Amino acid sequence: MELSKKTLTLLSIILVIFLTSCTPNRFTFKEKRIIKRKSSNNIMPLMLVSNKRDSVVLYKVSKNIKADSTNKYLTRFIDRMYVTVRDPKNPGVGIAAPQLGINKRIIWVQRFDKEKKPFEVYLNTKIVYYSKEKSDGMEGCLSIPGYRGLVNRSDTIVINYDFLNQTNLIDTVSGFSAIIFQHEIDHLEGILYTDRIKDKSKITKIKKSE
Repeated sequence: MELSKKTLTLLSIILVIFLTSCTPNRFTFKEKRIIKRKSSNNIMPLMLVSNKRDSVVLYKVSKNIKADSTNKYLTRFIDRMYVTVRDPKNPGVGIAAPQLGINKRIIWVQRFDKEKKPFEVYLNTKIVYYSKEKSDGMEGCLSIPGYRGLVNRSDTIVINYDFLNQTNLIDTVSGFSAIIFQHEIDHLEGILYTDRIKDKSKITKIKKSE
């Protein structure tokens, strides 16, 4: 029996919904292409807010990613994120997946509150508590090069996150590391540090000598 055009359309819609619901935590085909794209020293190009196409990604809320150490795309992307944030020509203390064109909840943070100040990767991170005590601090961003701004952040936060081995943990973080976490998690929510600054006069241009 031949199906009507309306029936085929309906079935197509149902199939798309089914496939989407089955793979909510996986990379899209576009994201996989970005992850596989070759570059010098494996360093990935940064999304810049000054670029209209890039800003669409930067201002989009990111989705969770399934923690899976056997996922070759995930492990490769995590490795490339680390290489990018540690780029000697443009180093940072943290980086979020949207800054590299991938809207998934993955961040690297340098833990200044730990011995040897290690870089650590966190998946599906969310802040479940903000302290009422706050402080102002200067922040910069790899996606907004050449500028710094004074941002008011909580001194202490509690985060919930996944490790690549599928362990789910809760951690209390204070000091500069807490600032980095808030900055990077903002990226996952489609928020830039400049959005936190009401008085734009507090955003200053960095002199080349700095």
